[in-house]
Amino acid sequence: MILEMRKILKATGKGRSFLLLLLLRSPVDAAFTVINAIFLQRAFNAVSKTDNAALTSACLFFGVATLCVFLYNGTVWSIYAPFTVRMESRLRVKLFDRISSFSYERIEATSQGEWLTRLNTDVEMPFNQPIHLPHAACAIVNISVSAVILWLMNPAIFGWVTLFVIPHIAVSQIFIARVMPKWSKKSLEAKGKNTGEFAAIITCADTAALYAGQDYLMRRFEQSSRDLLRANMKLRTRNAVSAAFLPLFGLGGYLALLIVSGGWIAQGKLTFGGLTAAFQYRGGVLAGSMMLINCLINIGASMAGIRRLNQTLNDETERPIWKKD
Repeated sequence: MILEMRKILKATGKGRSFLLLLLLRSPVDAAFTVINAIFLQRAFNAVSKTDNAALTSACLFFGVATLCVFLYNGTVWSIYAPFTVRMESRLRVKLFDRISSFSYERIEATSQGEWLTRLNTDVEMPFNQPIHLPHAACAIVNISVSAVILWLMNPAIFGWVTLFVIPHIAVSQIFIARVMPKWSKKSLEAKGKNTGEFAAIITCADTAALYAGQDYLMRRFEQSSRDLLRANMKLRTRNAVSAAFLPLFGLGGYLALLIVSGGWIAQGKLTFGGLTAAFQYRGGVLAGSMMLINCLINIGASMAGIRRLNQTLNDETERPIWKKD
């Protein structure tokens, strides 16, 4: 996975800038988690002690800190979004130049729909997916920061959190993320075939009308559409199974921790403000884990298109007949 992404970044020539923007974006979710935890702990402790000054200070801290993080996040995204669009454009031009250097026999050996799918769908996969590398980086930092703070705050709570988070990650990786690249590749192949059949209906309309072949072309397009639907439904079914684990592990862990911590509060070992802060850090670990799982599934699904891009860009069966300066 990392090797394939390195090849794509090397092809664009802007890999270092992309990684720098990725690092700048990554601490935002962790910052929000820490801000919320500190605010809730200070606010509930102030309410329990009827300390209006402490409550006002906690609210001011929350407002100023949240505003600063929002401004930072907006600044980074305003740079990152157009940058990825330019990277996608560079990659599409480079891929088009590479395909243009192939011989006529090499191009005709692959359907028109397949080439269009590589130039459009495949090129969008490395940088412009809804939940992909930027969100995975944020999730990793959020999990790491929340877990370390939770461990330093209360190792027992950290143990209960990991007891429910680790099985969820393991199940999602073993039964869902592993099979996504294979089914994503089949979906892309089905989409390329479907695009080719649709192009045939348009380009061969006059010939089909002359020889009464419209029904034949429509049957082929209908069959390819069904194949595409079946391939996409397998991806959606796995995603639905992944979403079904969230109530089982997430709410189950929340209820177990609530029961255990209730006894600690009764014994005076934990304050209510400390419990709310612990729940925020637990939420950072859990939300980060859910985000990371979804990112790994989407990255695994997009790897089929990324590998196809690398295969085309690094195809040594044809030598370029010209090079762009």
